[in-house]
Amino acid sequence: MKSQPKTEALLHKAVAHHQAGRLAAAEALYVKVIKAEPRNADALNLLGAIAHRRNQVKKAKTFFERAIARNPDIPDIHFNLGNLLSTMGDSDGALAAYGRAIALKPAYGDAHLNLGVLLYKADRFEEAAECFRSAAASAPLDPRGHYNLGQSLAKLCLAKLSLTDDAEVCLKRALELNPKYLEAHLALAALYTEGEDRIVEAAAHLREAIGIDPRPEYYSNLGDLLRRAGDIEAALAAHLKALASLPDEPAILHNYAVTLHANGQFQQAREIFRRALTCDPGFIKSYIGLAKVCEHLGLLDEAISLLAQGVALNSQSPELLLKLSFLQLATGSLQEGWRNYESRMATGVKRVLRHSPPAYWAGEDLSGKTILIWGEQGLGDEILYGSMVSEMIARAGRCIVECTPRMVPIFARSFPRATISPFYVQGVSTTPAAGVDFQAAIASIGQFLRPDLESFPRDQGYLKADEARTAELRARYQAINPGNLVVGLSWRSKNVDIGALKSTDPSFWGEILAVPGVTFVNLQYGDCAEELAAVKGRLGIDVFHDRHVDPLVSMDDFFAQVAAMDLVISTSNTTVHVAGSLNTPVWLLLSPTPVSMWYWLLNRADSPWYPSLRILRSPFQATNALTPDVWGPAVGEAGLNLRRLAQGRP
Repeated sequence: MKSQPKTEALLHKAVAHHQAGRLAAAEALYVKVIKAEPRNADALNLLGAIAHRRNQVKKAKTFFERAIARNPDIPDIHFNLGNLLSTMGDSDGALAAYGRAIALKPAYGDAHLNLGVLLYKADRFEEAAECFRSAAASAPLDPRGHYNLGQSLAKLCLAKLSLTDDAEVCLKRALELNPKYLEAHLALAALYTEGEDRIVEAAAHLREAIGIDPRPEYYSNLGDLLRRAGDIEAALAAHLKALASLPDEPAILHNYAVTLHANGQFQQAREIFRRALTCDPGFIKSYIGLAKVCEHLGLLDEAISLLAQGVALNSQSPELLLKLSFLQLATGSLQEGWRNYESRMATGVKRVLRHSPPAYWAGEDLSGKTILIWGEQGLGDEILYGSMVSEMIARAGRCIVECTPRMVPIFARSFPRATISPFYVQGVSTTPAAGVDFQAAIASIGQFLRPDLESFPRDQGYLKADEARTAELRARYQAINPGNLVVGLSWRSKNVDIGALKSTDPSFWGEILAVPGVTFVNLQYGDCAEELAAVKGRLGIDVFHDRHVDPLVSMDDFFAQVAAMDLVISTSNTTVHVAGSLNTPVWLLLSPTPVSMWYWLLNRADSPWYPSLRILRSPFQATNALTPDVWGPAVGEAGLNLRRLAQGRP
């Protein structure tokens, strides 16, 4: 129904007042229009918009519903109703209203945008991305559509449903349209923060964000990024700027303390972590950070005490329980440690619990029962906990073991009475639940089979290499220098969290590599051509690299290679576990390490897990910079012992 000329003029005048912010004048004219034309949907819609702006939500809703009743084909009314319902918390109603607006006007960019925001908040990222894609197509010069599309794609990146490049392109397009788009800079910084290779770019975008809005929390986050990039001096300066504005903010204090810790300023870090906990006794991350500092200072009793205090205040925190479990296990309190170690399943750091049924095994009698045991964590952990599989096979009527696909041939050869199956997705079983009575994560068996140190059997190896392949490889290595000892070397860990603390440079192993009468064989997985070349250039020693053996392709070949050694010398990595499980003599070079490698325990030269293992520990130092000097004592002891062995002396 078309408005009368006089009414139409009033409406135009009212809209002019409305756009200029003169709401009272606009409202008065809209009321006049309604009196003249009670069915004027435009006036009702705009009265609803004014009521919404004044937070008169019930009144606004009534106006919008009356307008829709008068004319349901105006997309703006449905859009405005969607905005109102969204502010009222009625997400379903808002989704429906935006959907009707889009149905009436498919190129309605703002409706697509607002609908996408609601879907994003509901974690419906794929649907949100489609809405934002439509918004960007409808209004290609509006940076909001590109920004929100980038954010949704970033979420899908984390779930492996999209590529990082897609999100990056969208966020960069938003910045091309608006270089001062604060949220887009923050989003790109967050996207680049996910990996270690783009930290510098993340820091650059955070600096841009600070230039737009110098909030102290942005300075704190910048300091954290700069620490990760290795620029400790700049990181500390950024943290101090943040603290100048918010000196009692726990998160800012925490980030500052982490950087002090990284810089080796342990006492200062300890003080700042304590300040953070004084400001907020429930700040979980600072309990963990302070415990790590105490580890580096050798104050394990203090670390255990404060973690227990944190657990008392935050009893449901799996992160605190997990950190406490490492300390308990490392110090030999196995029962308490295993119990708290179950918290690993809820942290997101370790593999999540699988669905049940079948029920989780809690120590019940397994006579005549079928149990499914599934591997977890890294390959080395799977090998370590595999030492308990034979006992589970003996207890159960039937035992099914799911393991990393590369371990299937080794487990099948070593445990012929068990059914060995590969898993292809972490946390997803390939075994049907039907006919299975119980299931257990492989590390969880420890609480029942290894409650104390006396419960460890003195196994002489529990995994078996391919005998023919082992003999073939041993003959090859003995032929290089007949009569020599054959010694395998490994020096690096790929662990993303603590790998740097378990790795060293083999070119500093001169006291080992200079021993005569030894043929050295490379057991280090991954590309290490540059490191071997450096050893040759610095020490004049050839470490034989067998290009026919690649543990990243065939663990069966690698087990045979390790079994072919007279001795293995390694830092803490998968190679040690392989050697120990085969009962191959192995010397573990151990630096002052965090207790997350709890299975080596403390102050021992042997291991209850592996009878063939000898631990050569560097003396404790309050440091987190693993220089050659830190490794020196362990390397020196290994060199001396190897010289005696090569000379045939005990």
